[in-house]
Amino acid sequence: MLIDDIVESGHVKETLKKLSLLWRDRAMVNKGPLDYNSIAFSPEKPDFAESLLPFRSHPRWLSARPDLKSAVLSYAWAIYNLKTVYVECDIVTPACEDLIKCPVGNGQARYELQQVMGEALLDEALHTKMSISACNYIYLQRNLRPVDYMDFNLVTWRSRLLSHCGSEWERRLTRFAMACASETLITDYLRTLSDDTLIQPMCREVTRAHAIDEWGHSSVFSAAAEHIIGSLSQSERAYFARVVPQTVDMFADNEMGAWSAVLTHIDFPNREEIIQDSHKIGQVKVYQDSVATLLNRLGLQASPYWTA
Repeated sequence: MLIDDIVESGHVKETLKKLSLLWRDRAMVNKGPLDYNSIAFSPEKPDFAESLLPFRSHPRWLSARPDLKSAVLSYAWAIYNLKTVYVECDIVTPACEDLIKCPVGNGQARYELQQVMGEALLDEALHTKMSISACNYIYLQRNLRPVDYMDFNLVTWRSRLLSHCGSEWERRLTRFAMACASETLITDYLRTLSDDTLIQPMCREVTRAHAIDEWGHSSVFSAAAEHIIGSLSQSERAYFARVVPQTVDMFADNEMGAWSAVLTHIDFPNREEIIQDSHKIGQVKVYQDSVATLLNRLGLQASPYWTA
């Protein structure tokens, strides 16, 4: 495996250095925590975008009582934030730690890579805290019983994929590819929420703050990928190009298990019918362009999927 035998690239080195300088002014962690209490709560506004619900067009949903629909949208905010915590802790953080503990390359680029990954790791810790606080804020404002859910498909899929890796280099490349994809495509989802003026102002502000950091992370991980990909063998590059689109599928999964838990939690009428029908709908459609741009930038084409 040549992942540690990177030839220093002046272009990548300068890009990483500039991104680190931008982090000082851009990063939310350098601006102090969000004061949720300073943002007026609007009880009449939904806490999540209805357009992102997998069953938004289902007749049983359309005919449901407004108070039940409002509660579901509040729990949708909770599901989104719980999944965000898993993404930050289980997907992005391990990839950052790999490159912090054992930065690739030689010379100044090695240090710049280690620096930006340390900064990204600090951002992810703040995002985790933001998600927990934002979730609990809505629970308290709406007087809702929290729902505890851990069985996200992304967690089991990640564990299954890593268990099929036959060597440490493959596991490391898997973690990095998953993080590259997640940090690139999460901006699509965040843009949908942060641009929605109809949802709760606090929820929009939290996603906007998160998006500011993730737009920077997209560039960081793209530059890191450019730094690494050039040294990989053809088979390793093909492996990377398989994992990235698979990660898109992981994010785009509608997590019907979580929705089933929520609808059961609040005793939503006809929930079995809604869940059964929603399994046929397919995936979230907001993740496409950014990942294709990443692969094109790296000179890669999405490889045929294989199931782990």
